[in-house]
Amino acid sequence: MWAIVAVSIQLLSGPNVWAVTEEGTFESEAACQSALEGAVPRTLTDAMRIAWEEGELKYICIKVRGSTPAPN
Repeated sequence: MWAIVAVSIQLLSGPNVWAVTEEGTFESEAACQSALEGAVPRTLTDAMRIAWEEGELKYICIKVRGSTPAPN
C-alpha cells in the first residue's frame, strides 16, 4: 500500500509531515505517483501552491509500513 505525504520544515519548529488523505491509498508506487502528478499543483490552495513552487513544500509517495508481511 502506498500513500502521498506532504513534507515541510519550519525554521523554529522543525519538520511537518502529514498524509494526504483526500487522495486515498494506492496498490503500487506507479499508481500513487500518477495520482500525485494529477493532483499537484491543481488541488493546492494559493498559499500551498506558492510554497510548493518555491520548494518549501514537497509531496512524495511512500510505502506504508506494515502493509506487507515482514521477511522471515
